Amino acid sequence: MSALGWASAALVAIGALVDSPGPLVVGLLGLLAEGVRAVWARFGLDGLEYERHLESDRLVCGDVVRLDLTVRNRKPLPLAWLRASDAVSGGLAVQERRLVAEDRTGDRALVNTWSVGAYERVVRHLHLVAERRGTYAIGPVRLAVGDPFAREAAAEERPGRSAYLVRPRMVQVRETAPPRAWVGPRRARRGPLEQSLLFAGVRPYQAGDPLRRVHWRATARTAQPQVKRFDPALEPDTLIALDVATPVGDLAIGAFDEDLVEGLCVAAASLARRLLADGIACGLAVAAFTGVQRRSVLLAPGTAPGQLGRLADLLARVTPVPSARFEELLASIPARVRPGTTILVLSSRDPGPRLGVERRLVAAGFPVRHVAFGPHAPAAAATARRAGLGAIVASLEPDWRTSDALAVVG
Repeated sequence: MSALGWASAALVAIGALVDSPGPLVVGLLGLLAEGVRAVWARFGLDGLEYERHLESDRLVCGDVVRLDLTVRNRKPLPLAWLRASDAVSGGLAVQERRLVAEDRTGDRALVNTWSVGAYERVVRHLHLVAERRGTYAIGPVRLAVGDPFAREAAAEERPGRSAYLVRPRMVQVRETAPPRAWVGPRRARRGPLEQSLLFAGVRPYQAGDPLRRVHWRATARTAQPQVKRFDPALEPDTLIALDVATPVGDLAIGAFDEDLVEGLCVAAASLARRLLADGIACGLAVAAFTGVQRRSVLLAPGTAPGQLGRLADLLARVTPVPSARFEELLASIPARVRPGTTILVLSSRDPGPRLGVERRLVAAGFPVRHVAFGPHAPAAAATARRAGLGAIVASLEPDWRTSDALAVVG
């Protein structure tokens, strides 16, 4: 029993002993209020359902998505008030609500209140604003119900989270040279690369042709050994190696240029979309924390349906803090992709400290092209060219939020 209950019981006892109706009536009213509260404390949360429904779990910066909050009261007991406090990730924004700090934890929460009748269902429509790239979650929720006297009667925390990704913006690429110039020509060590899906006919057998290429039906028909011939692939694979470290900031204390990292992600997504649209197999490698227990993540080059979506999802999960040295990521690439893959190094830093690693990549048959980005891009591109590496300069004007094109200058 609460303090009010004990005080009410004492008033009833005093009123009965001294035969005074005043304390007796006040005490009885207090006991009645305590009994009503006990009923709502016992049954208030029974049969109460709370659901969230996100219109989509994949957004792009600038999108607005609807969030439906549904409350069902499946019992005859009405709820004078119901409060739902959803824990939210940092950076989440709601169009119709101002997020508040919870008294218990200090974390921000999305708070909604209702008055729900018996067997009533109520739906509230809110809208989430995708202001910045990242991963976001809503939940768990703390539900609290009150009695008819507006006092909190019962509360509980219910598990369950609604998560969604905010992908970086993708803008058109405005270049002075076609994408083929980005990846550049390369010398084939064993003849032209051939795409096994592009059958082009047969030709006479030559010394060194593998037996698996023999076309047995044509051989039987002509009485001469014949092998299958395929058209060469039009473009080499391309891997975007994204350097999330920025020249401004001290990573030892977690400092970085967040807007510059966002611009790098927009540039990576835009370049990938352009390459894939031109039929060039594209992938992404990054040494940053992405929610997996690996020092670096690599999405192999490909042109399959959904490749751009997978690449955008990976960029959405990339944090601004590197998980390993960028030189380590570059050195690990030859063992993780096909020989001859072109490496597009997208970075906002001076390439000088890693030129040795990049020269070794070129010597191993992996052409390297610099995509210099940020305020020092022209100087970085010049440094790469002096080292004998191809380089281009990419920029978003005026900034990553409002630019309508990625300008690429060879």
